[in-house]
Amino acid sequence: MNDTERLPALIMKMKALRSSLSKSEVRVIDYIIDHPEEVVYLSVSGLGEASDVSVATVIRACHDLGMSGYQDLKVTLAQDIVTPLQSIHEEISADDSASTIIDKVFQSSIHTLRFTYDTLKADLVEKAAAIVGASAKVIIFGLGNSQSIAIDLQHKLMRLGITAFAYTDSHMQIIAATYLGPQDTVFAISHSGSSKDVVDAAELAKKHGSKVIALTNIGRNPLGDIADIHLTTASNESHYRIVALASRVAQMTIIDAIYTIIATKRGQQAVDQFRSIEKALESKKY
Repeated sequence: MNDTERLPALIMKMKALRSSLSKSEVRVIDYIIDHPEEVVYLSVSGLGEASDVSVATVIRACHDLGMSGYQDLKVTLAQDIVTPLQSIHEEISADDSASTIIDKVFQSSIHTLRFTYDTLKADLVEKAAAIVGASAKVIIFGLGNSQSIAIDLQHKLMRLGITAFAYTDSHMQIIAATYLGPQDTVFAISHSGSSKDVVDAAELAKKHGSKVIALTNIGRNPLGDIADIHLTTASNESHYRIVALASRVAQMTIIDAIYTIIATKRGQQAVDQFRSIEKALESKKY
């Protein structure tokens, strides 16, 4: 188990956002990463002095991290470092008993949801929901482990009356991307964000004017770099669990949040659509 696997959620977020911050803000972030226990007890001016920046820079760095202010950052940091995180992403061993493996698998999913919640930006989820809800059609890309997530999103959007198609074949993704335009949206799903086929198809769609929403794991990656909206989970996949459920649970929860936001905004229209669908599906049940 390496150091990255046991990082608190806020530190993970800092490392992921580091490249998007100014040089002076990076000094603040780096100091916090290197001295988390010390920062909990520092005043805002103390952190500014320690990292050789102004108080205004410290506050700006806090806001860029999604915090309401320096006190919010200190409280969140304190909560993160109080609880040891070694066991959360503990590597599964070939010698583990069934009960130990079950415990680690469940704990991984539970804590992945918590980490994803801690690092997720609500404003980006809201923007993604607005874009999806206003699209003429939504084309969803997902390969391998992301196929089931792509199909789930298609199902949810169709229930909202949104024209949606999930493509889980790389050739079909390219063909679909060719016919998209400014009124359409691509929702590209890849845990690594480095699936060449998905990135290529999303990039082609963007060249045709489509908006691109990416759903990847936290950190900078090729898919996130080309996306208009980059949504992230915070999940660790180990040697034994490269197709782990934890990352998919987090992805599906983000998708469920987007679905619920759109449904809520549509109010009675969504309710009427749900009733119509359920009535139409009555013949499929005993």
